[in-house]
Amino acid sequence: MWQDLVIAIVSLLFGFVMLPQFMDVWRGRTVLNLYTAGLTTIGLFIMGATFITLDLWISVVSECFSGVIWLLLFVLSFRNKKRTKG
Repeated sequence: MWQDLVIAIVSLLFGFVMLPQFMDVWRGRTVLNLYTAGLTTIGLFIMGATFITLDLWISVVSECFSGVIWLLLFVLSFRNKKRTKG
C-alpha cells in the first residue's frame, strides 16, 4: 500500500531530524524535557503496535526506529539531569 510508504518515510524523517539533538544529549550539552521525551516514546511505540494490526510493516519499523531515538533521548536526558543535580 502506498500509505505504508508515506507513513514510513515521514516517520523516518522525524527520527533522523532528531539525530543532532541526540548528539547534543549524548555529549551532555543539553537535557530534554523528560515528560515530552517519555510521552513521545510511548506514543511512537503505540503507533508501531497499531500499525502491526494494520499489516503496515514498513511503518512498524520506521515508528520503532523513531521510538528508539526518543527512548535514548529520554534515558540520556535523565542521566544528564541527574549528573547536573548531583
